[in-house]
Amino acid sequence: MELAVFAGRPFFPVPQPVGGPIIEPELGREFHRLADAAFARNRLTNSGPLAARLEEEVAARHRCGEAVLVANATLAQMLLLRALGLTSGEALISANTFVATAQACEWLGLKPVFCDIDPETLNLSPGDCERKSGPETRAVIPTHVFGVMADLPALAELAGRRGFRLLADAAHAFDCDRGGIPPGGFGIPEFISFHATKFFSTVEGGAILTGDSALARELRELRNFGFDRPGDAGRLGLNAKLSELAAAFGLASLPLLERRARRLGETAEIYRRELAGIPGLEPHRLDRLGRNNHRYFPLFVDEAAFGLSRDFLRLALERENVLPRTYFHPGCHRMGLYRDRPGVPDLPVAERLLGRLLALPTSFAEVEARAAAKAVTDLIRTMHDRAGEVKRALAAA
Repeated sequence: MELAVFAGRPFFPVPQPVGGPIIEPELGREFHRLADAAFARNRLTNSGPLAARLEEEVAARHRCGEAVLVANATLAQMLLLRALGLTSGEALISANTFVATAQACEWLGLKPVFCDIDPETLNLSPGDCERKSGPETRAVIPTHVFGVMADLPALAELAGRRGFRLLADAAHAFDCDRGGIPPGGFGIPEFISFHATKFFSTVEGGAILTGDSALARELRELRNFGFDRPGDAGRLGLNAKLSELAAAFGLASLPLLERRARRLGETAEIYRRELAGIPGLEPHRLDRLGRNNHRYFPLFVDEAAFGLSRDFLRLALERENVLPRTYFHPGCHRMGLYRDRPGVPDLPVAERLLGRLLALPTSFAEVEARAAAKAVTDLIRTMHDRAGEVKRALAAA
C-alpha cells in the first residue's frame, strides 16, 4: 500500500485516536430513555435515584461492598486522601502514571515521591518503594496501568511493615482483575475513572471502591459540602457529586460491556497475530495476571530491529490518521511541574521503557474494527519494509 508520508492520502478518512469514546447505538437509545425519566422527575443531581442505582451496580460488579460516585477520579483521590487523613508527608507513586495522581496528592499536602516500575507489568515496583520510603512516607499509591493490576499483596506487606497507608489508582481497571480479584476486592480503598476515554464511561465521573461502610459514609458527606445532616456541614467538604445525566450514561453502558470487552479483545488478538512477524515490535501482554478489558494495546518499539524509532513510527501513523499515544512518556516525574525540582529521581526502568512504548487505537470511528486493526498492521509492516525511505521523508518534512 502507498503511504501518506510519500504524499499519498491518509488511509483512514477520519482520525482514529487511542481514546475515542465508545458509543454503541443501543447506548444512545437507552441513555435518552433514562435521561427523559430524569427530566420527568425534575431531578438532575444531588444524589438522585440514577446515581444511587449506579453506585449499587458498580459496587456489585467489583464485589467491594461500597462504590461512592463522584464527578471525576481526581476528586475521588482527593476526597479519599482527605478522609484517610493523608494531608502531609510523602506519598510513593509510580513514574508511569497520569499526572493527576501526583497533582491530587499535592492538593492535599502530600509530596509525591516517584518510584520505578516493574519491567513485566509496568506497575509500581515494591522493591523501589521500599528503597525510597522513609520517615515522612505516609502512603503508597500504585496505578493499575493499562488495567494490569499492581502487586497489591506485596505493597500491602510493605505498607503494614512500614506503617503507612495503601490505596490504589484503578483509573484504567474497570472490569479487570488479578487472579480473579477486581479493584476494591483486596481490602484497600481504590479510586477509578469513568472518563469518556475509558472502557466504562459516564462521560466525566469516577468512584471510590471500598468495603468500609464508615469510610463510604464519610466520603458521601465530603462530596456534598461536608453535610452530615440537612442544613449543617459538620466537616470541610466540597461539591463532587455525579449528576443524574452522567449516571444515565453509565447505566446505559453497563449491559453492553461484555460485548464491548469481546470486541476489544478481538481487536487485540488481530494486532498480536498480525504484528508477530514484524521485527522490533513487542506487544505488552495485558492479561497474564488476570482479566483485562483490552481498552489499550501498548507495544514496545526497538528502533534497531524495526528500522524506525518509536517517535518516527508515531509520526508516520499520524499521517494515515492513526493517532497512537506515548503513554505516559516522558514519565510523570518529567512533567513541567516536577522536572525542575531539586534531585533527579533514579528511575532506570521507567526511563528505558517509556521512550519505546506506543499504544495503538482499539476502537475505531466510522469503520469496522477488525478490518481497521488489520489495516493498521498492514501500514506498520509497510513502514518497516520501507523504513529508510520513511525516515528520510519524515526528516525532510
